Amino acid sequence: MKKRIVLRSKLLWIFSISSLLAQAQVGINIKTPNTGTWLHVDAKGNTSGSLNTSDDVVITKDGNVGIGTLSPKARLDIVTTATTPFMRIVDGKQGTNKVLRSDNAGNASWVDMPTTMGANYNVTGSLISYANNAYTLVKAIPVSGAGYYQIGVRWWGVSTASNGNKSTAAIFYLATSTNTANNWTADQANVKDQAEKYVYLDNGETFCFALPLSAKITTETYLKLYIRVTVGGPWRIGTASTTNATWNPSIVVYRI
Repeated sequence: MKKRIVLRSKLLWIFSISSLLAQAQVGINIKTPNTGTWLHVDAKGNTSGSLNTSDDVVITKDGNVGIGTLSPKARLDIVTTATTPFMRIVDGKQGTNKVLRSDNAGNASWVDMPTTMGANYNVTGSLISYANNAYTLVKAIPVSGAGYYQIGVRWWGVSTASNGNKSTAAIFYLATSTNTANNWTADQANVKDQAEKYVYLDNGETFCFALPLSAKITTETYLKLYIRVTVGGPWRIGTASTTNATWNPSIVVYRI
C-alpha cells in the first residue's frame, strides 16, 4: 500500500510540474516577463514596465516577434531609433543606393536601383506609308534588362484619307521580343499594351499627338512598336522631311 501511495505522489508531482512548464513564461535577465509573452529577453536588464524596452526581444503568445517593442503588431515588429539601423543584410551585393528586391519565391537580394533616365529614338530616314489594316513594325527598341518599361510615342505625320466625319485612327501595339524582325504573326502573342488614337482633320493635313504604352520585360531584349491604321489612311511620315527629327515620329523609353 505504501509503495502505491509513493508512486501516485510522484506521478502527481510530475504532472503538476509539466502543467506549470506548459503555461510558464520564460524571462532572460528580467524578473517579471511582460504579460502576454512566452519569451522576454531584456539585454540590459533595465526594463521597468513599458520603459527602457529598446533592447528587449519578445515572442508573444500569438507567435509575433518584437524587437524594441513589447507588443509586436506583426510577425516581426522592429522599433528602433534614427541612429540605429533596424536591419543589416550583407550578401556581397550590398552598396550605396542599392534596393532590396525579391524573386517569385520571396528570396531577396540587393540590386542596383532602376534608372528612370529616358532614351530617345527617332523614326527618320525615308518616306514611309502605313497601310490600312496592316500590322507594321514602327521601331524595335533594345532594352538593357528585365523590368518595367514605359514608352511615349510622339507622332508627327499625315493621313492621305479620312472617313465621312473627317477622322482617321490607328491602333498602336507594344510587344516584347528577342529580335528586330517585322513579324506580327510571331509577336502578337507577346503584346503587352495597346491603344487606339483618333485624329480629326482634312485629308493631307499634318497632325501630331503623344501616346503612352508600357510593358514588362523578363528575358526578352527588345520592345517592338507596331501600328495598324483602322480608319482612313494610309498614314505617312517623312512627307515634310525624311531627316528632320522634329517633323517625324519619335519614341522615348523609360525604365520604371
